[in-house]
Amino acid sequence: MGRRRGALPGVCRLSPPPSPLRNISYSRGEFQRTGGIASAPADEGKPGLDEDAAREPAAPVISRRRLLTAGVLSGTAAALAACGSHVTIGTPFPTTTRLPSGGPIATLPGSPPASGSPAPSSSVLPPSLPPSLPPNRDTSMAAENAQHGDPRWDRGRADRGVRAYLGVASVGPGQPLALRAAGIGTVDVEWYRLGWYHGAGARLVSVDRGVRLGGQPRASLDPATGLIECRWAPVLSSTAPAGTKSGMLLAVLRTPAGQSVANVPVILRPDPTDPRRAPVLFISAASTWQAYNSWGGSDFYTDLVTSGTPRAVKVSFDRPYALDAGAAYLRRWELPFIRWLERNGRDVEYVADVDLERNPSLLDQRRLLVMAGHLEYWSRPMRERLEAAVAGGTNVAFLTANEVYWQTRLEDGPAGPGSRIVCYKSASADPITASRPSDATTRWRQPPVNDPEAPLVGEMYGSVVRTAADWVVAGRRHWLYEGTGLRDGDAITNLVGQEFDTLYPSFANPGTVVLARSPVDAEPMVTDVPGLAPGLPVHNSTIYTAASGATVFAAGTFQWSWALDAYGNRTYQGAQTPVDGRVGRMTRNLFDRLGDGPLGP
Repeated sequence: MGRRRGALPGVCRLSPPPSPLRNISYSRGEFQRTGGIASAPADEGKPGLDEDAAREPAAPVISRRRLLTAGVLSGTAAALAACGSHVTIGTPFPTTTRLPSGGPIATLPGSPPASGSPAPSSSVLPPSLPPSLPPNRDTSMAAENAQHGDPRWDRGRADRGVRAYLGVASVGPGQPLALRAAGIGTVDVEWYRLGWYHGAGARLVSVDRGVRLGGQPRASLDPATGLIECRWAPVLSSTAPAGTKSGMLLAVLRTPAGQSVANVPVILRPDPTDPRRAPVLFISAASTWQAYNSWGGSDFYTDLVTSGTPRAVKVSFDRPYALDAGAAYLRRWELPFIRWLERNGRDVEYVADVDLERNPSLLDQRRLLVMAGHLEYWSRPMRERLEAAVAGGTNVAFLTANEVYWQTRLEDGPAGPGSRIVCYKSASADPITASRPSDATTRWRQPPVNDPEAPLVGEMYGSVVRTAADWVVAGRRHWLYEGTGLRDGDAITNLVGQEFDTLYPSFANPGTVVLARSPVDAEPMVTDVPGLAPGLPVHNSTIYTAASGATVFAAGTFQWSWALDAYGNRTYQGAQTPVDGRVGRMTRNLFDRLGDGPLGP
């Protein structure tokens, strides 16, 4: 990667932030959760009751993770028993479910369409999938991962007070990259592409040697919003590698003694001018990583640096990630899935979730969009781009839970277009609610937005589990379970956690098939949808086929990727999720039918 040395940090000149901003010192950036990746991430259970809910006299004062819906109606168990694994009530996607502000939500009438989810015994690909697979399978991913790997990317990590960031979630080939860092001494910056690489986990793309670090200006803080932005000068100006396959890149800052002192992840997007599009597109959870990023003392759950505000309402990519030496949640959920993708030679390219708004054309001509782990925060343009893809026949696999839960807005900032994320978590607090109520940054399912995520995802968020739960099979005749040997009632150990989704029958798409029905020991669930009552905590996995022919699968758990690859700490609350070949086969079935086609014998 070519580079241009930036001005030394100690002599850069930055104007002080305008009033009412005030400065905080770099040292205050150490208000952060410690311990790296723990078995139970430390950001759970923090206060998060939104202001509108708090004004309800009967609303219990409970943690953010508890103030989430049951996802089940009173009598759901009886309804499911009567319907079996098929749910045929609700409105077919992509019909919207936006509701009048403040009005009750009633069960919507509907009947099964002529073609719903594929019948359990069917072996036919869903119809209308754009584009058709070419006759000869592309093998470039297998060739990429046949190259020599370098395990040093994951070795020698040490905390030496170095903090670094790029200010962007993704970058295109040949586009500029400005590495900003604060610390003492010199480092080599090693640029890796993550994948399988014979088990090494990464390939060294290039190295920038002898990069000088130093002090940086104090980060700016807006006390009205909790927004923290560093606005640091670059210590290294480089360009994203051209000719390198789209994927997850990681910059590793390494001392002369060989210690890895900072990690900086960034997605290398596909070349938009390349006429070939991989049939599968992986979407990384950049917005949610930033929502939980407490660097400097505030995120969407915590505010340790301003007075009178329980949390920030704006966060920025213009700062390092606090967790895991700057790698955020990369190693937690997404990296095991990336390793599986590339080990198996799946034909895939990569984007960040913000690219659905910033670079929406990158979703064109795909057969499958896939996500893993935790994608909680979505702007309206991001969601509408995904809905348009489904309406156009593109399949989606949510190997996630708690997805599309909070509505956000992107704003421009010093780091560039869309570098700030706004989420007031309260319609009454959001200044745009009066003029643009549908864009209020509250839960998608709440007034005045009234746009539940279930018609897109197939189910909705339930709660946080107290301990990992077994996935309990339902609908075993469905093609998802082909080749697994699983039968109804069989369990897959500790596959459900750290949070789970559940079925809302009144919002279910016609032809929805329930593929898992797993009892969970969960935090108490409270509905936040008018007219729906709390129910028993049950994890569900669902699949449905939209009118366009697109199939949408929802796993309803963060921990799907943990059963695919042995990398990292795959534990939650002391319970480990073992690698399970049956989950690997289920994932292969999804890709074979909905994505890049069968790999062969």
